[in-house]
Amino acid sequence: MPRALQEGLGFVERCGSADAKATVEDFLATVRRIGFAAGACGAWAGVGRNRRVRFFFVDWPQDWLDYYQRNDCAEHDLLVIEARRRVSAFWYGGIIERFKLTARQRQLYSDGIDYGWRDVLAVPIHGPGSMQGLVTLATREALDLTPAECAVVEVMARQVWERCRTSEGFGMFEPSHISFSPREIECLQWAAAGKSDNDIAAIVGISAATVHYHIERAKTRLGVRSRVEAVAVGVLCGVL
Repeated sequence: MPRALQEGLGFVERCGSADAKATVEDFLATVRRIGFAAGACGAWAGVGRNRRVRFFFVDWPQDWLDYYQRNDCAEHDLLVIEARRRVSAFWYGGIIERFKLTARQRQLYSDGIDYGWRDVLAVPIHGPGSMQGLVTLATREALDLTPAECAVVEVMARQVWERCRTSEGFGMFEPSHISFSPREIECLQWAAAGKSDNDIAAIVGISAATVHYHIERAKTRLGVRSRVEAVAVGVLCGVL
């Protein structure tokens, strides 16, 4: 069995048996052995001022992060933009020639090459409502992975992402972590399953008006306007 497959499958087997911090350390060590040089993992829900962002880990060099943040690259990065409309993993180098880049995108790509990046594997994540996530793995040298090896790395990325997401409070959350009451969580969980207020009332054993009250309180805490947004941020927080 090729080494990348062996390493990846070993990580997948170990993923559920450790806490989030140990799982992230294991993931980063494993992808380095496969040939990746840096990685990042996070998620967001909503758009504009209502966007909530949660970073699980960022293992990119600090000087590159400073450059990326200073130049507001996330709003222009083709890799991030393309991840919003893809489901399966893709290589940055495999899409760059397919698009007419803006001046900012050309500059970012050129600066990345000058910095020493060779390519980036992106694994998009999509959840309820507007919730989205992304795992990125960068290389400094050509990395000739087979389709099966790429598939295993994609599974690894999805596993570590979910392990982090379901660890409530893990990582960096912007704004600070939001707390829900147990009843609010219960009502949001059923709302995420597509149940109406009347359906939830019958399941939980309270009135439809009380269900509506709990969901409205959750929306107010989150500063969102719809229950779809509330569900998305609840998933992002790891409570749903």
